[in-house]
Amino acid sequence: MRSMVNNGTWRKQLSMLSLLPLPDRMLKYFPPGFILRDPVYRRVEKLKRSGGKAALMLFHLEDYHQWLKEATPDFLVRVEKELRKIFLETARMYITEDDFIGVKQHLSNEISLFVRFDSHQDFGRCGLVAGKIREEFEKRIERQFSLHMESSLTIRTGCSVIEDSANGMGFAIEAAYQQAMAAAAKNLPAHFAMQTMELKEIIRMENLTVLTQPIMDLKTGEVYGWEILSRGPKNSVFHNPVELFEFADQTDLLPELEWLVIQKAIREITERQIKEQVFINITPVSLSDPQLLGRLLEHLKLSGLDSTQFIFEITERHSINDFEQMAGIVRSYRTQGFRFAVDDAGSGYSSLQSISELIPDIIKIDKSVIRNIDREAVKQAMLRSLLYFAENINCTVIAEGVEREEEANVLLQNQVHMGQGYYFARPQPFEHGRNVIQFQTLKEKIIHMRKMASGQ
Repeated sequence: MRSMVNNGTWRKQLSMLSLLPLPDRMLKYFPPGFILRDPVYRRVEKLKRSGGKAALMLFHLEDYHQWLKEATPDFLVRVEKELRKIFLETARMYITEDDFIGVKQHLSNEISLFVRFDSHQDFGRCGLVAGKIREEFEKRIERQFSLHMESSLTIRTGCSVIEDSANGMGFAIEAAYQQAMAAAAKNLPAHFAMQTMELKEIIRMENLTVLTQPIMDLKTGEVYGWEILSRGPKNSVFHNPVELFEFADQTDLLPELEWLVIQKAIREITERQIKEQVFINITPVSLSDPQLLGRLLEHLKLSGLDSTQFIFEITERHSINDFEQMAGIVRSYRTQGFRFAVDDAGSGYSSLQSISELIPDIIKIDKSVIRNIDREAVKQAMLRSLLYFAENINCTVIAEGVEREEEANVLLQNQVHMGQGYYFARPQPFEHGRNVIQFQTLKEKIIHMRKMASGQ
């Protein structure tokens, strides 16, 4: 028995060795796992060297191993071969031979199809084509195996661009595979691949616009600081900051995007010679990056800026899972002079927990509390409670979303430290000359309102 197994193993190894002299183009369909070379990877590398673009379409066969349990022993040995045959027949219906780089089987239930594409729009169809292949593949599996299997297979797909990598083609393909797998696991729509590529291009080209919105000192009428806000390209879904940052979170590009915003903010402060405090939104995801603090300090040193000018607003876009760890990270930034604000206070339990666990320097009261606060006694009571809480932990309070004079009056009556919102100014590019005139008028208005509120 042992000799029969050994003979079979040797025959398989000899068969694989006989394929080694063949050119890569003849080994692009499910090549064996060669130790000496990988023909599909080499074909991708050759295409990239010539300036071409490559993408990976992943097909994940859900519940595959459970499905296999229904097969009879004699049929089981044919399943993998039949699946590969069906997949190739299906893929060739939608992918031309020129665009067909190769196909590999990473795991028994995952097939990776490597394809060439020419343009951004061309890649945009990747998700649609993968969807068509998936639908046809499922139908053919159903027809082929219906006599042997009672249940059917569900297939999920994901697409990703194979980027250049200094660590080699194997690393680049692994990164593309992981991203495609994440898309498949989340069962994301066909346009997801195109939008991912668009966002990567926005980050690569630094195609973001930085705006500033003033934070007003409600005691002096002076501009206390500026919140840095960003917008994606016009005529793009990513022009909206909510869409921009939520999608970056979905695609694991949030740290890259937030780092770009920080770099843009540093340039804006330097070029416009902004002297006031600067507020920048940041998520726990980016703060947890161990390299961020070092990079940040290096950029500040090169720009001649002081860390004490920066206040990071910890946003609720991404929840904090480990408050003890996050508190430690915040402490390490504070030792370098940075300060912290907790955003959206009053909007839910999570922001209040962040305040109690992190003890920020500043609390920003959410616009949902400020909206129509002059008409709602409950909101006024909540404001007083937050002010009392802030006073006891020695925090400054900023009210966000102030849009009406009546709302501003309530803030003045309750001696709220600062205000921010459309009532004072909309987000806009920083222009020093215009801002001086604009905020001198606003200062006089705030001082007048404060006198009225105090009955002077």
